[in-house]
Amino acid sequence: MKFDLKTPCKDCPFIKGSSTNTTLAEGRLEEIVEGIRADMSFTCHKTLHMPSSDQQHCAGAMIFLEKEDRPNQMMRIAERIGMYDRRKLNMDVDIVDEY
Repeated sequence: MKFDLKTPCKDCPFIKGSSTNTTLAEGRLEEIVEGIRADMSFTCHKTLHMPSSDQQHCAGAMIFLEKEDRPNQMMRIAERIGMYDRRKLNMDVDIVDEY
């Protein structure tokens, strides 16, 4: 998994009011949030068709976790080995925050 995305896509489930955010099954976003808080990664849905080595961690999920000051284990490891730089994330996007 890569950590190159800096801004969520317009359909990111972590963007307030995005098409994916508003059409997820009831409780699904809460499940995703619980998972990423428990150190699971969350792959960007636009990279799921790629080989696993080319898939990207969801930028919205990374921003959500960084705003909580709770990066998941893979983010922390990627940062230590130079594959991720939290300072490059677009922290100005309107991310969900009520979970």
